[in-house]
Amino acid sequence: MAPTTWSWRFAVTTTLGVWLFLVATTPGIPLVWDEAEYLYRAEEVSQWFQRVANSSSLRDTIESFSEATIRRQWLFTIYSEGHPAWFSIPIILSRAAFSDLLSPLIAARIGPITIFSLACGFVAIRLKKDYGSLAAIVGPVALVTFQRIFSHAHFATLDGQLTAWWLILWAVGSSLSSSNRASIVIGIIAGLTSATKFTGWLSWVPLVLFHILKQNPVKWRWIAMTVAVGLLTFCLVNPPMWHSPIDGLVTHFQLNLTRTASNNNIPTFFLGQCYDLLSTLPWHNTLTWLLITTPLPTLVLGFIGFFYCLRTACISKVTSEAARSTQAVSTALLLHWATLMILRALPGAPPHDGIRLFLPSFGLWCLLAGIGAQRTWDMVIPLTLWRKRIAHCIIWAALIGAGVNLARYYPQNLSHYNLLVGGVRGASQLGMEPTYWWDALDNDALSWLNTNTTPGSAVAFSRLSANNLSRLQEWGHLQVDTTNPDEENFQWYVMQNRQSLFDAVERTLFNSTKPVYVSYAGHLGENVDQDLQVPLLMVFSADQYNEALLDRRTDQQGVGCR
Repeated sequence: MAPTTWSWRFAVTTTLGVWLFLVATTPGIPLVWDEAEYLYRAEEVSQWFQRVANSSSLRDTIESFSEATIRRQWLFTIYSEGHPAWFSIPIILSRAAFSDLLSPLIAARIGPITIFSLACGFVAIRLKKDYGSLAAIVGPVALVTFQRIFSHAHFATLDGQLTAWWLILWAVGSSLSSSNRASIVIGIIAGLTSATKFTGWLSWVPLVLFHILKQNPVKWRWIAMTVAVGLLTFCLVNPPMWHSPIDGLVTHFQLNLTRTASNNNIPTFFLGQCYDLLSTLPWHNTLTWLLITTPLPTLVLGFIGFFYCLRTACISKVTSEAARSTQAVSTALLLHWATLMILRALPGAPPHDGIRLFLPSFGLWCLLAGIGAQRTWDMVIPLTLWRKRIAHCIIWAALIGAGVNLARYYPQNLSHYNLLVGGVRGASQLGMEPTYWWDALDNDALSWLNTNTTPGSAVAFSRLSANNLSRLQEWGHLQVDTTNPDEENFQWYVMQNRQSLFDAVERTLFNSTKPVYVSYAGHLGENVDQDLQVPLLMVFSADQYNEALLDRRTDQQGVGCR
């Protein structure tokens, strides 16, 4: 079998394997904080497509494409926080294809899962070509066993899809080819990356810088063509820009770059201190997040791959075509990885939600881990047979261990911290937030609320959006009424362990009141492992809440860092 044929077959197998694994694990993963809002926006777009398809006259078609109609039904790009529209298309398509077969949430998640699975196939081809078969295996395995990436790969949201498109952009964009066809393909992928989330615009930085560093006399024409195709692609998949592309692009950037203390200022705890836009995270925060959230095998292998790629990129004279390709791919990988690691560490970068806002860097680190595994494998070839077998067993045992640890946290994999800090419990003791996206409101917690809420009574939630609650009720997952604790009586008060958003009452409850119900990471019941023994979700009675309301200290802070 020809090497190219083998690579493509391996890539298809990788894509299918990842897809089946993610689809099989999605039913147990709860609806998270932003998903309901994006499902609503996707439904509005779906209705627009239906309107266009069902137009009975030219007048109806023209009205469907009018600026007012598009603004009303495409709630993206120049709407609210300015998220671009492309990420909603896979959600819409998968809902249309699977809504009659699967639950609404799973049907919506099939699209993002498919994009992520395709990304694993693309990186498998690139890693196989330039580094070896083991790199092509370990890279995708590291991606799906990286706890937080694993979770985001399921969600009908932006970050998992952004990571996938960024990985595809690296895999395709690091080619040495400077043909017009390559320029068009890379431009389209760059445009789709930008059209998935505003952060995707930053992927142009390493892409352009990489091609500037290449010794090629036509590089500026090539770059200009790529950028032009990317911008055109972005406009085509963002209908709110069709009528006023320049003004739309300006508005899009303004919405995403004008976060203020009174607008989308979401705080977070980091090493015992509260940070927001007024007090930004320290410069080392991205490296610290890398050290404490990356599974240990991926972390160690990633460092081996990092230094190998760095040395390869710095070689001054390369003779063979294969070596030039490996040097180029290594250089591109380091540039792509470093971009968000550096930019997210700068003052003024929004600090919230753990690693979510620079998730692509962790996906790229997984590729470095694959390269590190290949390098380690190659280094033991001169050893004796029994030493090689020991080395090989260590590599596979480490990957299997990462998979076992993935299962231990499931489905609260967003709460994962590695054993360097003692798991989520050790991280909490260091002042890190154990949870942030309501993924602890899983089937067990919902079942407890449904079973233990008296008929006619209501449940109050701490800052969980009405969209999420209405979806959970619509799907039958939450079978009780909900209310605002300030307006009506309720039986239970539910809050997640995100201390940066605690108000004075919630601080009192958390510090001095024993919850009626507690949810931990994983489905271990009362037999919670020591490193997981920190509450992620807590339920308090109305009496406990009212007592805390009376006892709260008047000199305590309000919500967040204020």
